[in-house]
Amino acid sequence: MKRKLMLLLACLFVGIGLVTAQTQKVTGVVISEEDGQPVIGASVLVKGTQIGAITGVDGDFTLPNVPSSAKTLVISYIGMQTQEVTIKPHVRVVMQSDTELLDEVVVVAYGTATKRSFTGSATEIKGDRIANKNPSELSKALTGEVAGVQVISTSGQPGSNASIRIRGLGSVNSSRAPLYVVDGIPFGSDLSGIDPSDIESTTVLKDATATALYGSRAANGVILLTTKRGKKGKTQVEANVKYGITPV
Repeated sequence: MKRKLMLLLACLFVGIGLVTAQTQKVTGVVISEEDGQPVIGASVLVKGTQIGAITGVDGDFTLPNVPSSAKTLVISYIGMQTQEVTIKPHVRVVMQSDTELLDEVVVVAYGTATKRSFTGSATEIKGDRIANKNPSELSKALTGEVAGVQVISTSGQPGSNASIRIRGLGSVNSSRAPLYVVDGIPFGSDLSGIDPSDIESTTVLKDATATALYGSRAANGVILLTTKRGKKGKTQVEANVKYGITPV
């Protein structure tokens, strides 16, 4: 009986050891290459799994149950290049700035600027993103695209114009609509007369960056529209066909 009990305990300990060997604990820290400071809120994910963690105030993280078969950690953070590192008991990750993202050019009130140098509140929407929504009217294409921008449909009729409000209501005059600027020229009408497929990009300015150039007219924000124009290179022909089928 005693021998059977000892054998049972031995099997139990071996089983526990095998389970423990199948997982491992991984700790680490994520810092910025630019200033050496910890990166707070970075995502740390075991590649190919749903196991992950978020870095704390010191840039540290802990993954208590990483499968022993896992080989790679994927670390990502907005504005920085995604890193892949080999799994070790303790890892130190140095993240670099995403220069392509920071050097992306956006249209602003006084011309163009890179995201790296621009300090105002501006959101740019590319024309292909608008075209993919297949909107019947340009103002409706902005629905849900920009934080702080509210698009209000005043009528359910096809082609009807929608009202746009940027960061609520507020103006030095009675108007509540933002200022529309098309290719650098203030546009006195609404957006219903502009074909969405003609738009190259749309930039929404929401703070003092807008009012600095346009004065009180920009008290409700500015929407900058850049239309498509001819470019050097091979001739391209684009055709869009839309159709509907109604069962009889």
